[in-house]
Amino acid sequence: MSDDASRPSGPDAPRRRSLAPDLARGLMLLIVALVHAHMFVSGSAAVIRGYPPVAGSPADALTAGLLTVLADSRSFPMFALLFGYGTGRTLARETEKGQKTPGARTVLRRRARWLLLFGSVPALLLFAGDVLGAYGLLGLLAVGLTGVRDRTLYTVAGAGTLMGAVLYGTTLAAHASGDASDPTAAMFLAADPATDAAYRVGTWAVTTPLFALVSLGPFLIGARMARRRILEEPARHWALLRRTALTGTALSILGGLPLAMITSGTWPTAPSDVTLWLSVLHVLTGYAGGCGLAAAVALLALRLQSRRSALVRAVAASGRRSLSCYVWQSAVWLVLFAPYAFGLGDRIGVFASALIALGTWCGGVLLAELLRRKDRAGPAEALLHKATRRAGKHPGAPPKEHGSTADTSRRPPN
Repeated sequence: MSDDASRPSGPDAPRRRSLAPDLARGLMLLIVALVHAHMFVSGSAAVIRGYPPVAGSPADALTAGLLTVLADSRSFPMFALLFGYGTGRTLARETEKGQKTPGARTVLRRRARWLLLFGSVPALLLFAGDVLGAYGLLGLLAVGLTGVRDRTLYTVAGAGTLMGAVLYGTTLAAHASGDASDPTAAMFLAADPATDAAYRVGTWAVTTPLFALVSLGPFLIGARMARRRILEEPARHWALLRRTALTGTALSILGGLPLAMITSGTWPTAPSDVTLWLSVLHVLTGYAGGCGLAAAVALLALRLQSRRSALVRAVAASGRRSLSCYVWQSAVWLVLFAPYAFGLGDRIGVFASALIALGTWCGGVLLAELLRRKDRAGPAEALLHKATRRAGKHPGAPPKEHGSTADTSRRPPN
């Protein structure tokens, strides 16, 4: 039986799964792929030419500019917002099932620890830019903020947003200037597997708390949205979603255009202090862009909810299995870009990396659709659930998939 099959009615019966959260995560994976793929274009850890990569051909220049405006520093706020939403819905589900707040906190804390552990594995084997560990840290933080007043939540979110913009903007500026002392420069692959793995582990230890901090603001906003079920009930919040989509997108584009002039090669001689402030502005408006993207997808899902095409079902299936698709992408980057594998990073431009990202995302969507047709969770989601269930000794609990934001019911029977 498919994910969107009809289900019985009644107060205790499962409800049809909402499209918006799954579709948002599925499309978000495409943006993540576009951002990650071009990070490898500029070379290895020994020769850092700057990040984001400066374009060469006209196609590369246009692609670099578009990625800067529409994707770079826009994907992680959207990712964090959706993860925060999923965490909020997990707490709500545990409460609805009869778990009191301390019990729900235990569930969240246990999942967060396992997610932190899970993040260390891809970091060692596949990709230094892993964010799963950061979301494990955020999950632990969320336990401490359970039940706090909205005012407190917004205050912490605002402070996290400002600190994240300054810190991550400074990091981007260091990349753009080719500063080899920047610890995140190790994200570029080394020439042999052993050194590469050492780089990845060292980088992961630095970037995990960094990514957790820069993701704190949208994560808490997502958790607040979950209290009102905004993504699951977009029709009730249409006006709010429309304002967020329009305002967030406009701010994102305006804030991204100045830095896009640098990354596209239009303004290659920008002073370093100008690059720094433009990077901070780019990240700050990226938070608005991430929220705007999530709102826009929720509005799109509202139009598609009653007439889901095969493509929409497949993209939503990838969103429901976002952890597995994320790991799939990381594996592809290693195979295609590692110097000891195909080593494409030194032979392609930004435009070609975008095509590779699109193809990789399509491959993940196809795999997720095949799993959907078999009514199976993603392998990473199943493994995380199994580990969490064993730790909590809840053998009868239903599978929970990474980042799930709308699973208010049990999966349909086979």
